[in-house]
Amino acid sequence: MNNCESEEIVEAANIAISNLLPTKSRSLYDIAYNRFKKWCAEKNVQVYSENVLLAYFSENAKNYKSSTLWEQYSMVNADDKEFLMIKVGLILGIAGACRTDELVNLTVDDIEDVGSSMIVKIPNTKG
Repeated sequence: MNNCESEEIVEAANIAISNLLPTKSRSLYDIAYNRFKKWCAEKNVQVYSENVLLAYFSENAKNYKSSTLWEQYSMVNADDKEFLMIKVGLILGIAGACRTDELVNLTVDDIEDVGSSMIVKIPNTKG
């Protein structure tokens, strides 16, 4: 709470946040997030990065359709301010049928925000 917000406003905001998702959806989000956290624990991941997300979703790409992967990704609750470029890269890579090595080699440096659009450079992995 900052100095300009009353306790009433903060409480109302917290209630609104808790009601953003229906109960059924909230449980699906919790399941997806807990699955990701379990995978991270199994891999001894201490810090989340684009490499962690790429590895997780690349591993899951072997068993799930791209639409399912995107759904799961949106449920992991990655912060848009920090991970927007990664989300764009993953969506493009998975929906664009990139090969695994192309997806794994994609970094935020390959994505350029030019205002109303983004330029994505797919790394050339063919020799």
